[in-house]
Amino acid sequence: MKKIMMALLCLVACCLPLCAQVIKIENGMTLSSMTRNEYDFFTHTATGYTARVGIDWLEHRWFYLSSEGGYMATGGMDHICIMTEHGIAENVIDWHYRRDNLHFNTTFRFKLAYYDFHAYVGIGPKVDIPLGSSLNEELFDKSVMFGIKTEIGCAYDFSHLRLGINLAYLPDLTKQAIPVLQQARNNIFSIGVSVGYIL
Repeated sequence: MKKIMMALLCLVACCLPLCAQVIKIENGMTLSSMTRNEYDFFTHTATGYTARVGIDWLEHRWFYLSSEGGYMATGGMDHICIMTEHGIAENVIDWHYRRDNLHFNTTFRFKLAYYDFHAYVGIGPKVDIPLGSSLNEELFDKSVMFGIKTEIGCAYDFSHLRLGINLAYLPDLTKQAIPVLQQARNNIFSIGVSVGYIL
C-alpha cells in the first residue's frame, strides 16, 4: 500500500508542474497538539517548522487549485512535575513530542480579486508520511496520517512575483497507532509566508 501511495505521489509530482501557473516556496511555523486520549499525553501546544514547495494551477477568475509538498513538524507538549520526597511539586519541565513528516496537500481556493491583490479561502485533503520522531524507536508511530486542510490567506502579484500569507488549520482524520497516544489525533495550525514566480 505504501509503495502504491509513493508511486502515485511521484506521478502527481511529475505531472503537476506541466499545469503550473505559479511555482512557489513557503516557509512558516506550526502550532500543534494532540487531542484528548487515554493518558492525555502531549495535549499542550508545541511549536514547529514547516517548509514546502508548490504550485498554483487551473487558475480562473473566481478559483484555482494549490498543491504543496515538503516538510512539516507536528506533535505536542506535556508538563511533568518533579516532586520532592515530601510530595511537594518542586519543578515543572516541558516534555516535547515532535514527529517529522513529509507533507502533501491540495486545496481548492475560492478567491476574491481586486486588481493585483486577492484574498481566498480554501479546503482540501492532506497527507503526512512519517520521517522520524523525538520518541524512541518502539514508540515511533510509523502510520501515514490523513486529514484535511482549511485555510485563509491573501496574495499580491507584481511583475512576475506572487507574495502570499497563509493561515491554515490541518486536523488529522486518522488516529495515532502508538499505545501512549491511542485514539488521539493531531490538531495543527500553521502560518506561512510564500514567494512565487508567475509563469
